[in-house]
Amino acid sequence: MRVIAGDKKGRALRSGRGPVYRPTTQLVKGSIFDTLGEETAGATFLDLFAGSGGIGIEALSRGAGRAVFVEQDHRILKALRANLQRCGYTHERAFVRMGDAIRYLKKLAAGEDVFDIIFADPPYAGNIAQEIIALVEGAGRTICRMLVVEHGSPVSHDEHGALERLQTRKFGQTYVTYFRSRRSGEE
Repeated sequence: MRVIAGDKKGRALRSGRGPVYRPTTQLVKGSIFDTLGEETAGATFLDLFAGSGGIGIEALSRGAGRAVFVEQDHRILKALRANLQRCGYTHERAFVRMGDAIRYLKKLAAGEDVFDIIFADPPYAGNIAQEIIALVEGAGRTICRMLVVEHGSPVSHDEHGALERLQTRKFGQTYVTYFRSRRSGEE
C-alpha cells in the first residue's frame, strides 16, 4: 500500500491486520481522489473507519489542511499512528480518535464542527453505510460539504433530502457513492 500522489507520493504505508480489516484498493483510492479533484486542497477531512489511514493520508498528501482519523481497533491504530509518523504528519494536521465511528458521527451531528469532506469505509456486512448516510442526511445542519461512502451493496437515500447524490461508481464488489450537501450555502 502506497501514497498515490501529492507531496508523499510513493511513500509505503503499513497495513493493518484484523478479521474485518479491508483496506481500500489502490484502484479505488485513485478513483476517489480523481473524482474529488481540487475539492481536497485545503479541506478538512474526516476519515471514518480509518483503518491504517490510507485514505486520510492520501488526502493530506494531496493538500488537505487537516484530517481526523476515527478507528476503534487498537491493533490497527498502531499501523495508523506509524503511517502518520512515517509521513511526518504531526498533531497540527492529523488527529487520531480511538472509538466507534457511528458514535463519533452522532456527536458531530450534535456539535458545531463542519468538515469539508467526510469519507466512510464501514464494514460491508450489515447496513452501516446506509446508517451513515441517514445520520448525515438527518443531522439537521450541515456537518460536511461532501460525503463519500465506500460500501459493498447499493444504498438509497431521500432524493429530495439534505444530500444530493452526485454519482455511484462500482469496482467489482465495491461501490463508492458521492454526495454533496444541499445545505452547503447555509454556512
